[in-house]
Amino acid sequence: MFIAVDVSSKDNIEKLQHKLQISAGWNTLLLKPVSKQSFHFTLIFLGEVTINTVDKIKTNLSEIQFEPIKITYTGIGGFPNSNAARVIWMGVDAEGGRKLVGLAEKVRSKMKDIDFRPDRPFTPHMTLFRVKTGGLKITTKLLSEYNRMIFGSEVINKVHLKRSDLTSTGPIYTDIFTVNACD
Repeated sequence: MFIAVDVSSKDNIEKLQHKLQISAGWNTLLLKPVSKQSFHFTLIFLGEVTINTVDKIKTNLSEIQFEPIKITYTGIGGFPNSNAARVIWMGVDAEGGRKLVGLAEKVRSKMKDIDFRPDRPFTPHMTLFRVKTGGLKITTKLLSEYNRMIFGSEVINKVHLKRSDLTSTGPIYTDIFTVNACD
C-alpha cells in the first residue's frame, strides 16, 4: 500500500513520454514506460499492512487538512542519478514542490503512530519510465533541453490510500480511501 496524489493531465504526460523516448532514442528493450492510468506522486510507501493497520491509516488520513495545490510540471531527471538512472522522472515547479513536500510531511507525521518510518525524504517527482536492466545515462543535452520546459499544470486536491496489486502486465492501483482538500 501507499499514499499518493493522482494527476489529471495524463494525456499530456503520456505525450511527453513519447517525445522523450524519440528524442533520446530509448527503446522498450531499455526501459518500460509507466502506463498513463498509473501516473501519480507517491507521498509515502507503506508496504504490506494488516487490515487493522489499514483502519488506523484511514482514521489518521481523515484528520489531514490541506488546501488545493497548484503544480506546474517541469524538468526531468533520474534516480539515483542521471549517470546511472533506474527511474526517469518529471518534476514540478519550486512553489508547487514546496507545497507537495508540506503535504507529504503532514501525511508522514500522521503515520508515525503506526510505526512507519520512511527511509528517505519525499522528493516531488512523477515516475515516467523504469529502466529494465542496469542504469541508463541521461545526457546533459537531454537534461538541458527538458529542464526548462513546462509540460502543463493542474491542481492537486485529493490524497489517496492506494493498494497495489502486481500482475504480469504491471501493477494495478486501487483507491482504498480518499481525503479531499479544504475548499
